[in-house]
Amino acid sequence: MLLLKKADTFYFLARQVLLSLLSVYSITGTAQPPELVFLRGDEQVLFNWRFGYSEFPFPSGSPAAQEDAGRGIYGWYDGTLWSQAYKSWDSSITHGVQLLFRGGSPYARQVKCISSIVPYSKAGEPVSFLIPYMYTIGSEENISFALTVKGKTEETLVCKLQPKAQAAFTGGMIKANFITLKLSEPTGTKPIITAIGLLHVRVYPTLLNYGDRMEFIFSSTTQHMDVESSLVLGSIFNHQPLPSPYPLQNNYQPADIFFREARQHHAQKLENWRKTTAALSQQLQQKATIEVFCSGPGMPRNRGELRVMAYSGNPVKDFQYGAPAQQIPEIAAAVTKALGRRFSLFRYQHHYLPWRAEDPSTLDSTQIPYLEQWLTTANNFADTVMLDFQLSPVIKLYKQYSKMGQSALPPEGIPGAEWSKITQGYITALRFARQVCPNLKIVQMPYELDNIAHTEVHSDAHYRFYKCLYKAVAVLNKELPAGQQLLVAGLGANNANSRWDFIEGFLRRYSQDHDPDKQLDYITWHTYLFPGNYPSMMKGVNDSLQKLLTKYKSDQKLKVIVDEMGLAEPSTIEDLSDLSGAMKKEAAMASYSAILQDYYEKEKGPFIPISGAGWHFALLTYGQQNILSAYTKGMVLRNRLGDMKIPVKAGPQDDQGFGLHAVATKTDQKISILVSAAAPSIFYEQAAPLEYKTINISLKKLPVSFQKKKLRVTQWYSTPNDPVFTGILSQDKYQTLPLTRGADRYTKNFSLAEAATLNQINKTSTVITASSKDDLSLTVNLDAYGMKLIEIEADTGK
Repeated sequence: MLLLKKADTFYFLARQVLLSLLSVYSITGTAQPPELVFLRGDEQVLFNWRFGYSEFPFPSGSPAAQEDAGRGIYGWYDGTLWSQAYKSWDSSITHGVQLLFRGGSPYARQVKCISSIVPYSKAGEPVSFLIPYMYTIGSEENISFALTVKGKTEETLVCKLQPKAQAAFTGGMIKANFITLKLSEPTGTKPIITAIGLLHVRVYPTLLNYGDRMEFIFSSTTQHMDVESSLVLGSIFNHQPLPSPYPLQNNYQPADIFFREARQHHAQKLENWRKTTAALSQQLQQKATIEVFCSGPGMPRNRGELRVMAYSGNPVKDFQYGAPAQQIPEIAAAVTKALGRRFSLFRYQHHYLPWRAEDPSTLDSTQIPYLEQWLTTANNFADTVMLDFQLSPVIKLYKQYSKMGQSALPPEGIPGAEWSKITQGYITALRFARQVCPNLKIVQMPYELDNIAHTEVHSDAHYRFYKCLYKAVAVLNKELPAGQQLLVAGLGANNANSRWDFIEGFLRRYSQDHDPDKQLDYITWHTYLFPGNYPSMMKGVNDSLQKLLTKYKSDQKLKVIVDEMGLAEPSTIEDLSDLSGAMKKEAAMASYSAILQDYYEKEKGPFIPISGAGWHFALLTYGQQNILSAYTKGMVLRNRLGDMKIPVKAGPQDDQGFGLHAVATKTDQKISILVSAAAPSIFYEQAAPLEYKTINISLKKLPVSFQKKKLRVTQWYSTPNDPVFTGILSQDKYQTLPLTRGADRYTKNFSLAEAATLNQINKTSTVITASSKDDLSLTVNLDAYGMKLIEIEADTGK
């Protein structure tokens, strides 16, 4: 028994020593593990977009592709066209492809990373892949998406990320580990937090394609966010082996306490944000008043509602395949008939290349039918036509060659699309366009190139695109008689208030350009509202412009065509698959466009806003019968205003311009008041729509011809909340594919009775007697996202 006890004691001690040695070995092994071997998971990065969208062409000669376009099938496109640059954990620049999470667009909801080839030497073993990432969490608690790994078979993980040093998700055949190496929180009140790092995906043998590539597909969901979340994946231009993320943690990764504090800060900011945005509408629901000063100084009204824009398509941007639709001129005819006059300006953008890339002295025969159809329509229904060739295939080559504006071009230009070829192509296409469209008077350089990069070499390339255009116009103008020569619009920037450096760079280059052919009759920019922007942001824009024009000794009267304006994606109210939801968005766009137009007029600068509707974010019509959209009804109401504005004061309004707005005009026979609201609920989920049950209108110093008279007060109104309208548009048979630009909505076949109902603009009329005083008081109401026109005139008894 004693021998057994001694043996047990010896065994116990020996076991403890052995365990201690193993523990030491284990610790040492953990600190210095065998080096992992990683393959790139992002040797190619693609994004998903619908076939037929002209910005990203599909094989036009392929019957299968055209069939897919008709069915609403999506295709994979080169990630360069949807890339975003960011500064990585080591301060190097990475260009990844953005996965969209915002509401308002069905596109780029999937990003695909394709790996390098899995070697046969790894057969039977798991394989590790690395993909760089940057994710930003906006006005939500976390960012959620699906990761599908495709190989011999496929498996999907649902991932939900918050800022952590590592976030691992495990399936049956895959394990994904998001390793964050950099974390940042900007100052300010917006709930934003950004994480940058490397995704390590380990794939097990049952799923691996040995001798082939693996696919990693990231899929998001559509939802509204006041502050947008995003996930940027892969690296487009860098294909070198990536370092193991695990040793990098020691050098770059923040301490655990920093991650905990970041999560707490974000949660607190998000709570405060929701309270603050809810209060935006609360303070705008006070007593609503409008004062009209009938004897005040008059100011000519700029009829922006008669200016429209269109994208290449059949009949809109999403559909450019098959024979041109006859509905294109029918839409223009329906709208001009409702307006009772022609468009004053029709801006048309053609996205495909109109000339043959290999021989720019000849037109591309596949593009002639579209170009001819659109230009003929514009010529027949507008006094002035403005044409933009967006040169999408050339811009694609530029993005790829310059690495998104990071690398300078050779002096001769883009290889395969040199400056001389672009100039010749312009000459060829514009000569044809002028023959088809005698009302073509303005040609515009490609727009939104400022979105590509903020580098000097990119600004140089941008100016060369402009130079190609003016050199071509110089040739053509020598062929045209005096008074019929083409005018040139340069710049083509996004929202001016965020692009002053880019605008200054363009004007500086123009001032330094001594080419005798140079010509600049207009500059152009957009004015779009989206979360973070606000209606009054255009205050002071004329002062900023004049300072730059003075600095570079440019013409102080240089005109600005605001070539696109209104609401952009996203919004809180648009259900992408529901026509009645879309009608709310378009009604809100009608109000915001009218309000932005008014802000531009108050600037008293050289501005020409295109604030009518467009074949773009908002439709002009619905269905085969060309039923007037809520946006077009807003155009019609604005068009009923007179030509001379009188002072008006409306409220409540906040400093950002949200709230109640009004425009008033006066003639000898009629006083007209347009009432609308800029509701913050369009951008902020917690903000309630603005609905005014009672608006007190006071007309000051009524003209003598209106005093002591019986007056007829007519109220015209457009509302997306009409139960009859929504009852029709909510039927299953009228629902569409989730297209924010709405091409499928044109194909719906309403009954004659439904069409007649939907085309109505409602009105009421009453007769009142003006008192002996020179003031007049009225009471009206305004639905959420609605627009109302009040007309006051002498009652004739008719």
